[in-house]
Amino acid sequence: MSELRVRALLVLGYALTGIGTASAYLNPATGYELSIYAGTPALFWVGSTVALLVSILVVFSPSTRGPRMLGAVLGGVGMLSIVSLPIIRGYYYVGEADALSHLGTAMEMHAGVRGFTENRYPVVHTVGVVLHDVTGLPLRHTMLLLIVVFIACFFVFVPLVVRELTDDLTATYVGLFSGFLLLPINHLAPSYRVHPTSQAILFAPVFLFAFLLLYKNRTWPRSVMFLLLAPTFVLLHPQQAASLVAFFGVIAVIQVLYDVRSGRAGAQMRSWVLPEVAAYAVTFWLWVQQLPVFQQNTEQVIEALAGEIQFAESTARRTGSLDSVGGSLPEVFMKLFFVSTAYILLTGVVLAVVVASVRPYRSNAPVDSIASDGGKEQILLLSLFGGLVPVGLLFVIYLVGGLSDQYFRHLGLLMMFGTVLGAIGIGLVVRYVRQQRSATTARGLVVVALVVVTALSLPVVFSSPYIYDSSHHVTEAQVNGYETTFEYRAESIVFDDVRSPVFRYGRTLADSSASETDFYYQGCPDGIPDHFNNQSLRAYYEEPVYVPVTGADKVRDPELWDGFRFNHSDFDYLRTEPGIDRVQANGEYALYRVEPRNSQQTSQVRQCFPG
Repeated sequence: MSELRVRALLVLGYALTGIGTASAYLNPATGYELSIYAGTPALFWVGSTVALLVSILVVFSPSTRGPRMLGAVLGGVGMLSIVSLPIIRGYYYVGEADALSHLGTAMEMHAGVRGFTENRYPVVHTVGVVLHDVTGLPLRHTMLLLIVVFIACFFVFVPLVVRELTDDLTATYVGLFSGFLLLPINHLAPSYRVHPTSQAILFAPVFLFAFLLLYKNRTWPRSVMFLLLAPTFVLLHPQQAASLVAFFGVIAVIQVLYDVRSGRAGAQMRSWVLPEVAAYAVTFWLWVQQLPVFQQNTEQVIEALAGEIQFAESTARRTGSLDSVGGSLPEVFMKLFFVSTAYILLTGVVLAVVVASVRPYRSNAPVDSIASDGGKEQILLLSLFGGLVPVGLLFVIYLVGGLSDQYFRHLGLLMMFGTVLGAIGIGLVVRYVRQQRSATTARGLVVVALVVVTALSLPVVFSSPYIYDSSHHVTEAQVNGYETTFEYRAESIVFDDVRSPVFRYGRTLADSSASETDFYYQGCPDGIPDHFNNQSLRAYYEEPVYVPVTGADKVRDPELWDGFRFNHSDFDYLRTEPGIDRVQANGEYALYRVEPRNSQQTSQVRQCFPG
């Protein structure tokens, strides 16, 4: 490809990205959107996908360094425009569950109601508050901005980590596009929402990069950088910090043992990273000592190891729900994890190559005599795989032990490593093809591979009906509706909800000290019976109850889940049934007051189920 054609493609890519982004901005969401993919103008998707395609073609073309760098930047701009879509299109907020609670926590910290040390992972909330104070933007908006900032960190530092591990330019570029796949975001725990464990996973490459710099050349500036990032990561999310304590700890011990075994302990002692890793471990331990939830999780892990917890039932429940709405677990697995599985297999290729190349490691030969490059790359990669053993073991314990859905969080962190190692694996394959065939064949192979995995990954950047999920869009009218409800409600009347969780809005907008059960009928947050108790809701209650219905509620079940729990006629029943009065409405939110039916029939007692 000539330089003129490369430059023309770059101009086209940047122009289409700008035009597409402008189109998305000029067409904001005007109400609840079930899918951000369907709600966004097609022009945006054309522009962003063409930009990514041009980026891949240019970066792996035999052009000079300048155009290739511009191509890499184009890919980053295209992906950042995609992950910024909720902001570009004026979403009020994203996420009704934990994300809404985290917004409430940030609001409390800004108001001075909650202190920094009263939150077990205060970094995301604190940075959101600081951005709010500095920029004057609404706090909900700065929290959404943080999602994009952490994703940008992932995009930038995944290729930097690959470069530190391989010093291979092709693998580094593959790492860039592999980062764009966002493999740790599986929408089952790590997700596109304000969710500190998700932000910690996306920030992990930054911490890993600092560790690799320290490992390769232990100088005091690098030690300081690592020691500054250590408490930051602990406060970002202790659970992910625990995994990296184990990961870094194993690598540090391997480094010491290797030097001792090779008789170089005295000469290499100054390069050991064990002191910094120990300081990180101590920082982690000091923080989690005050967290009862950490002790509870530790006890659960011990019980799982002892066989006292059975395999989780959540997967079986999800399988049944998917079957009911016309989906299947294998289908969703393929959509969410096919590319991840491919990268895991590539990670296995890297492990096999590294083990084969470090056979002299079994002897007492010094590291400088191993392989043509001194063997340091192979030893470091082998140590990295050693560090993954305890991280992988935690995932297995949580999965087999059935400790709620926490295993998806550990899977998210593992896929951060899988992204890095899978990119290295692709780089090894490209190198092999280049040696066996030609550079042109190798370039063609990597372009096709990256185009395919990108095409498979773009539809799962956001939650959508494609994976039988909603967009988790929260509209301004919906929030205003809840605010009005909590301001004017009769305090003696409790709530019940369809799917939008009343208690999340209640604790965020009204009373943060209230418990979840305080909001609900009979203190049970399990939700209204299906189809509003088969359209006999008044017979279900023995006291007046408020039932909020959001725009999301009226779309999710009837349209996305094919009337699984509620259909259109059920919501018509609410509007027309005598004794059920609509006392508030604004287009995206309605509040109904349900009066119990006076009869001799005894009302039903709700059975609450934990978790």
